[in-house]
Amino acid sequence: MSIRMIQKHKIKVKAFKKTLSWFATACFSVLLLNSCGDKPVNQNQQALPYSVVKKLHRQELMDWNKGLVEIDYGVIQKYIERHKWDMQVAQSGLYWQIYSTTNGKPAVDGLMAVFAYKISLLDGTVLYTSDEFGTRELYLGHNQDEAGLNEGIKMMKEGEKARFIMPPHLAFGVPGDGFRVPYYSILVYEIALLQLYEPEQNTEHLKDGWN
Repeated sequence: MSIRMIQKHKIKVKAFKKTLSWFATACFSVLLLNSCGDKPVNQNQQALPYSVVKKLHRQELMDWNKGLVEIDYGVIQKYIERHKWDMQVAQSGLYWQIYSTTNGKPAVDGLMAVFAYKISLLDGTVLYTSDEFGTRELYLGHNQDEAGLNEGIKMMKEGEKARFIMPPHLAFGVPGDGFRVPYYSILVYEIALLQLYEPEQNTEHLKDGWN
């Protein structure tokens, strides 16, 4: 994917955030006008609550969100074509390819998955690797962060290697992770599923999905 395409994507995301900020300001202004106008408020007439005002513009927000998803789709498709990867896309929007297969144990909910990884941006910037931070363990079916990772690993078997491309809503969303992942980032995951095992009986400490 060209630098121009990446810059274009970032510009559109910034424009979207600016529009959201304008929308929030407009809604607040409407509330002020309804509650603080010069005309006395009729006792039988109440100012519209914010929730109602928000619903009036719900379709507009949905259209904006749809536009962002379409932008993400186009950017990812160009990236895949450039790398000549044979990837499939799940209904959730997760792009996946298992390029090294085995007849190992399948990854299912309730198992602990131990895996090596490399997480990168589309421009090639490497954010996290197991070489730097060590392998990770994921309690399958219980992870609330990186939903696409949980979904992707459950497509694999022990010993397999795969790559996943995750739109922001399947990774760290709009804010990023507050450390290395920038806001609203599409991420590329390279995963090697090293081991699957049954967790200990007391899984309370695993309720967020991580060991």
